[in-house]
Amino acid sequence: MISAGAAMACCLPSQAEVRGRRILVLGGTLFLGPAVVEAAIAEGHTVTLFNRGITNPSLFPNVEKLRGFRSANLDDQNLSALGTRHWDVVIDVWPNDPVLAESAARLLKDRTDHYLYISSIAAYDKTAFEQTYVTENSPLTPWNVAASGYSRGKAESERRLADIVGEKLTIVRPGGIKGVRDDTPDLLIWLRRLQTQPGVIVPGTGEHPVAVVDVRDIADFLLLAIEKSIFGTFNLAGRWMPFRTFLEQCKNAIHSDSELVWVPESFLQEQGVYPQSLSNWLLNFPYCRADHGSLDGSPVQGQISDEKALTAGWQIRPLRDTVLDCLASFSALGNLGGYTFRDTLPPARQVELLRLWRDKHPT
Repeated sequence: MISAGAAMACCLPSQAEVRGRRILVLGGTLFLGPAVVEAAIAEGHTVTLFNRGITNPSLFPNVEKLRGFRSANLDDQNLSALGTRHWDVVIDVWPNDPVLAESAARLLKDRTDHYLYISSIAAYDKTAFEQTYVTENSPLTPWNVAASGYSRGKAESERRLADIVGEKLTIVRPGGIKGVRDDTPDLLIWLRRLQTQPGVIVPGTGEHPVAVVDVRDIADFLLLAIEKSIFGTFNLAGRWMPFRTFLEQCKNAIHSDSELVWVPESFLQEQGVYPQSLSNWLLNFPYCRADHGSLDGSPVQGQISDEKALTAGWQIRPLRDTVLDCLASFSALGNLGGYTFRDTLPPARQVELLRLWRDKHPT
């Protein structure tokens, strides 16, 4: 007897049987890459992956895979598997080393009609965030400055690719990416607290704006750019909202009855748990920063504008979808033995902080 799964599989067209563009994805098996590959296959395109074959090598068993590696030392890298082939589209998913970005582009620039590069809003110079809105024309981080290697590398990669690829180039600058296959616990920290604690302590008043972007929304825009031949540079930061609204939407998505207890930042400073200095996904209170802005969602300094992408046809899915995907992905990681969630602020310490606050401010 043929199983239902086998019957379904035999009825699905192979990549060779569908019509669409031939897409080369450099990378493609970690976080954003798989979302791009899945979206491309769903749209009927034929995908080839080029990577080392180390990260999640069993993903996409029916997709062509070319093995090699990229290196900042050009004498060490091996791009020979690409041969002299041509593709309609090349997507470079994640490098922030400009040498890697440049070497691949020089090899492939005349072998494709459309070259796409995933950069980051981190590429913007710190002065850009002094504006009310950060747009695609805001200044990028210079190469020879004291800044993080990631920020400098993304910005410099963009500049080199623009020189090499020219008008065939599309660059996207995502904000904080969440959703399927995410392995950073910043959003999960809040979701797990809302799932497990009757009261969740939060700094400030929640007026400052936050935004996350769903990994599938980035993939969807890349496919939109491919199918409509959209070139240029686009911010993909996601839907901005006050942090208070963000947490309320998270609560609603997971049907949490937990109470959000907003406390002054000064109290948490006295307790030695705030302010925060680690990278965002390791903070005691992820996404929190000094309150500024307005609860009505009006723009504040440093807000990233997505207007250009939205005008081009990009659509942003509800935060609820991203929240549920995040929880499902972390659950799957735990079931596979690949991840054990540990809150950055131990639950016992959170309970103690809440007790201390309520002892001083009884209701």
